[in-house]
Formats: sequence, structure tokens, C-alpha cells
Amino acid sequence: MTTTNQGDDPLVAALVEQLRAMRAAERDVFEALDPEVRDRPMRAGDWSPKDHQAHLTAWKNIQSERIRAAVRGEQLAADTRETDERNAELQALRADWSWEEVAREADEVSDRLETDIRAAGPALLTATEGMVGRIYGNTAAHATTHFIWLSDAGIGVDTGRIAAYLDDHERQLEAAPLADADRGVGLYNLACAHAVAGRLDRARPLLRKAFGIRPDLAEFAKDDADLVDLRDELPSLVG
Repeated sequence: MTTTNQGDDPLVAALVEQLRAMRAAERDVFEALDPEVRDRPMRAGDWSPKDHQAHLTAWKNIQSERIRAAVRGEQLAADTRETDERNAELQALRADWSWEEVAREADEVSDRLETDIRAAGPALLTATEGMVGRIYGNTAAHATTHFIWLSDAGIGVDTGRIAAYLDDHERQLEAAPLADADRGVGLYNLACAHAVAGRLDRARPLLRKAFGIRPDLAEFAKDDADLVDLRDELPSLVG
């Protein structure tokens, strides 16, 4: 189990724990791949696993910048571009990097984000609208999505390690001192990851919990492509 500093506030400790768990899973999943598999596109015109690692790091870095801006009493200017356009730009910036460069940035950014979370402290993190949810969204929850995509690509990733990561993330979401809004979204996103991977029996109870905490998510779920296999069951999972 990941450990944090004994003096950490409970919320800070929970955020750091999920961040460290994510980085440990990244190392295990990506570094276990054959380098030729890791560094080439998974399909024609697709990203390589190396690109997925670089992408996860890039969004952790964006989150780090948001926290530092909040500490300064500022807010980052909104980027109005489509997410796909931003992702394409982030990928292009790192497309020619070696695996060693990608891995080094992943370590550096994760360490910096941990430092930024501690520097901000629980009062600022909770007072800044959406900040805690974004931290989860750009770290542990983000990794669940990409790990499932890697599994579906059939490139030999360690599916057992990914399943263990999903279990650990669920435990962290249940235990963390989160606002209902953030916990509900976290459980919903985890349910989606299980559903995409075909683990519908794992997705159902998570959706029930998420809808119980955040009833508004039930309406959003109706058009969520990740839940297509559960679409007919969604009404029975609400309430």
C-alpha cells in the first residue's frame, strides 16, 4: 500500500496516495512492455503506448499549473480549443522523445504535482471550485481510461496489474475525505472503465453508488458511449 507523510492532512494524504499509486501502475504497465511494442503505434494512425504515457504526464502537468496559479491567487486562461486538438498538440510535442525522456518527465511531473498539492493545502484545494475533482480527473481517473484502451489493443499489457490498479482506485475513492460531488464523479468514471472492459458486474454497483450520490449523473449516463452495454439497465440502477 502506498504511504504518505504522517503529518499530511487527510485530504492531502488521499490525493498524494492516488497520485503515487497511479505512477507506480504506470511504471509496471508501460515498462513491462517490449520496447518495440511500447514505442510503435498500436494501430495504423494511432498512438504508441509511449504516447499514452506522455499524454498522461502532460495532463498531470496542466493540473500542476492550475494549482500553482490558484496558490498565486490567479486562474489559468481557459483554453477554448477542442480537447482532441489540445491532445494532438501535446502528442506532437513529445512524439520524437525517447522512452527514457518520457519516463523521466513522468517522474518529474508526478513529484512536482505532489509538491504543489502539499503547498496548496486542503483549505485552498477545497475552496477552489472543481479543483479536487480535476486532480482526480487528470491523475488516477485518467489512467483508468488509458489502461483500458491499452488492454483492448491486445498488445500484451499486464491486465492483472491493471485490474489491481482499478481495485486500488476504488478503495481510495471510498476512503478519501471527498465532497459528495467529487466522490460521485470518481465512482462513475471508474464504473465506466469497468464497463468498457466488459466487467459489467463491477460497473453496476459503482453506478448505483454514483447515482445515489449524484442523481444528475443518471441523465448524463443515458448518452455516455462508455455505458452502451448497460443502457437498458440504467433506470434500474437509479434510486
